[in-house]
Amino acid sequence: MTTSLPLARRAGGPDLARGISLLGIALANMVGWLHGQEWTVLLKQREATGLDRTVDVLIALLADNRGFPLFALLFGYGIGVLYRRSRDRGESVRGFILRMGRRHLVLLAIGLAHAVFLFSGDILVAYAIIGMFVVLLISRHRVALPLAGVLALPALGVWGWVDGTIGLTGQSGYPAASAPTYLASLEIRADEALREVGLAVITDIALLAPMALGAIAARIHLLEQVEANRDLLIPLMRCGLLSGLLGAVPLTAVLVLDPAHTHVDSALVLGLLGLLHQYSGLAGALGLAAAAALLAERIRRGGAQQGSLLAAANGSAVRGIEALGTVSLSAYIAQSVLYLALFPPYTLDLGATLGSAGTAGIAVLGWAAMIPLALALHRRERRGPLEVLLRRLAGSSTAGSSRPGQAHRVLPPRSISKGARP
Repeated sequence: MTTSLPLARRAGGPDLARGISLLGIALANMVGWLHGQEWTVLLKQREATGLDRTVDVLIALLADNRGFPLFALLFGYGIGVLYRRSRDRGESVRGFILRMGRRHLVLLAIGLAHAVFLFSGDILVAYAIIGMFVVLLISRHRVALPLAGVLALPALGVWGWVDGTIGLTGQSGYPAASAPTYLASLEIRADEALREVGLAVITDIALLAPMALGAIAARIHLLEQVEANRDLLIPLMRCGLLSGLLGAVPLTAVLVLDPAHTHVDSALVLGLLGLLHQYSGLAGALGLAAAAALLAERIRRGGAQQGSLLAAANGSAVRGIEALGTVSLSAYIAQSVLYLALFPPYTLDLGATLGSAGTAGIAVLGWAAMIPLALALHRRERRGPLEVLLRRLAGSSTAGSSRPGQAHRVLPPRSISKGARP
């Protein structure tokens, strides 16, 4: 059994980024619950009020194709950190692969339960399967993982193409979202989940690109040793965030100016705009991860307490989001429980009556409501229920002390050329 790092000794940047990405995923997943209106680009409703469209634009610019690459990048970063710890302990490569195989098998089981009982758009199944490719590649030659990430980039583009052209298909929502009863939705989701497991290597291999990027970043402790990597983090933040925003503008313009595709109805044009939206989202995710690392480090160095009350409040908010990031698995599932209680026809059927604005309001409130709970757990050095379950079933303990160089520990700067592990 391995020992997990105490929460208080984890670096703040990765957890802050996870907490932020949870909100992005919640907003992006709204489309999985709304039904009854035909889709336009980015699976948004073709007919929308002014307020709903305004929210659609903000989500298209800031969350769509930005939340999931960030989450995947951080997932890969976590694998990289675990491999680095494994090497520091002198564990064999075979031992690491077997242990991670068990961990990913448990995650797969959690994802299947989520996909069948709660939400059609589950990401955990794909993360568990594609994540094992990262595990297998990370211990090979140093070029194996970067090469695999590059080779997966065209698959990422396929998703962007679909986002750009989905409005030409006449679809109006996920089948499970409009199912009249829970049993009917269960049958639909079960079929989709089984198909997902069987085809994940083909349909979800695109996730290998951001995961590989995250694992490579962990080689140099990019999000942990902030001071040592500041000269790299700052340009990554600036260029990544700017590229992510600018790359989202063209497809978002179609959403605003021609959602019915009266003028822009070329699959080629829309597909290319979707590609731009998708690939710029990967750059934006990297920029946001860098920004989170810089911000978390600034707060931990006491900048908030030395400033105004507003600065102190901002510092508290950052620490709250960071705490939420430590329970990201539990929080991700909790979001689906909330949506399931409100949106299907067999509950309150808000999916047929609410637009983007109302749904986004619920998503933000639900995300914010989890922050005090996460803080309470964090102060008691406790993890979320699903994090505990994953660690116990995967053979990892949450108790005990850590050795130098473990997990997300805040370490003194070292030469980035000595970044252990992939």
